[in-house]
Amino acid sequence: MKVIFDPDIPEDIKEDILSAIKEENIGEICKFCGADTLYVAHLENILDVKCYECGHSYLEIEIEEE
Repeated sequence: MKVIFDPDIPEDIKEDILSAIKEENIGEICKFCGADTLYVAHLENILDVKCYECGHSYLEIEIEEE
């Protein structure tokens, strides 16, 4: 799947996010709408990995500020 990141997500953590997405075995297309793109939204201290088209949430990642 293609991944689009919220613009305020730092570059230095994007590879870690991609690794976490791979570990979840989400697949190549959304199981609900068939889209092939994920969106990583930044909501306070949570990253929400969801389908770009239908919004189905696949994964939430808690981040800590250092």
